[in-house]
Amino acid sequence: MAQEKTAPAEVGETGSTPVGRRLTLAVSGLLLGMLLASLDQTVVATALWTIVRDLDPAHGLSRLSWVVTVYVLAATATTPLYGRISDLVGRRPLYAIGVGFFLLGSAFAAVSQSLEQLIAARVVQGIGAGGLIGLTFAVVADLAPGRSRGRYQGYFGAVFAVGSIAGPLLGGFVAQQSGWPDGFAAWRWIFLVNVPLGLVGLALVLPGVPRRTGPPTPVRVDVPGALLLVTGVCAALLVAEWGGRRYPWSSPPVLALAGTAVLLLVAFLLWEVRLGRARPGTGRWVAAPLVPLRMFAEPVLRTAVPVAAAVGAITFGAIIYLSLYLQITQGLGPAAAGLHLVPMMVGVLLGSTGSGAVISRVGRYEFFPALGTGLAALGLLLLARLGVASSPLALGVDIFLLGLGLGLVTQVVVLAVQNAVSRPQLGAATGTVTFFRQLGGSFGAAVFGAILTAGLAAGADVVGDPARLRTVAPAEARAAVTAFVDALHVVFLSAAAIMVVAFLLSLRLLVVLRRAGAAPAAG
Repeated sequence: MAQEKTAPAEVGETGSTPVGRRLTLAVSGLLLGMLLASLDQTVVATALWTIVRDLDPAHGLSRLSWVVTVYVLAATATTPLYGRISDLVGRRPLYAIGVGFFLLGSAFAAVSQSLEQLIAARVVQGIGAGGLIGLTFAVVADLAPGRSRGRYQGYFGAVFAVGSIAGPLLGGFVAQQSGWPDGFAAWRWIFLVNVPLGLVGLALVLPGVPRRTGPPTPVRVDVPGALLLVTGVCAALLVAEWGGRRYPWSSPPVLALAGTAVLLLVAFLLWEVRLGRARPGTGRWVAAPLVPLRMFAEPVLRTAVPVAAAVGAITFGAIIYLSLYLQITQGLGPAAAGLHLVPMMVGVLLGSTGSGAVISRVGRYEFFPALGTGLAALGLLLLARLGVASSPLALGVDIFLLGLGLGLVTQVVVLAVQNAVSRPQLGAATGTVTFFRQLGGSFGAAVFGAILTAGLAAGADVVGDPARLRTVAPAEARAAVTAFVDALHVVFLSAAAIMVVAFLLSLRLLVVLRRAGAAPAAG
């Protein structure tokens, strides 16, 4: 059923739901945490050259991508763990643990003295970000009743998308500043500023999150399932990251990783099926499945998950390759390229907050996924027509449409899933759909990169080195840039095809929600 299912007050999170000032402060703290976690997914992208120059100028170039990759890997793999465990022990302690890991990793990253130390710190930071990203939506579902949930979800969808888009702009701006104090490189503030802001956010959130009371739930955490899922996802993401770039697709390392990923994920599914059939015995505790597969019997979840994955793939892919387009074809710096993405940010803000306001007022949301994916597909098709010298106005209109479409759909699919499951499954369901969105983003960036590399038969070595692009003969530079734009057309056409599939799935979701009755309970 698509109606919101609630449990009696004594089950799960209990205590009075915060109202008025306490609710406002809690939501403000959650928004701040979400902003920090989403920013840190992309904020280092434009500062990587500066970081490598400071920490490992001789050999850092070959490992620079790991500064971004390990963060996304850790955040993606741990998102469902936080959701499921929070169903068992409560949101409050799990959110505090996530913030703690994120701030610890941020502090270590800020004082790292080698690239290896920075990569290790980013792993710790990513483990915490998995909690900030995954638990935020579950906490909001606990705090916000009925229709008001849609409005708050719109705010969080806007903050998540805007943070991801604004990351390259902010990182480029900070990295270009002079160091302060003397000897403390400017790029270190990208990480250090997280610590005081994160502590403020945690102080705002915790008083508003109800404590879990009553006897402990007679289950234990599914540790084997967690290990199988995390290692399987990491292996699959490494295939997407390395295949066709560091190693050929048919090379032994890629094939071995692919085989390992398949075996681990199949083993995970079999293990979850076994736990789902188990029943607690007298006086014994049985591990609850990390991902209750019975949830997928719900048509809303089955349809919403692939839509969320497609949206994640397009969001991250668009940010990366639009920024690359601007820097290569227009000769812009990282900060200037980020400024040109502002129309996309505006579109996301309008779409997320506008849809949230409509849901809060009229209580209907089932048509937003189809509308959003349709607009996003149109924007991607228009982007596939970009040329070497396309006007900023044309680009601004195209990416505004893309951002508006993504804003309309990003959090509505989360809301639909939350309203389709029972309260005891809320954390697991929210973590699952958020996990697949993150997973889509990770795979999207990697797959689109492989498509670009395959299509860039000529000029790859030139466009891959901005300094060289400025020094080669004009004819060679034009040929390389033209080859890049031609390959980018294929990337955006591929992205449009993915979004068209998401549009068709959204039409199916519209039918499912209408049959079930998709309006949230009156708040």
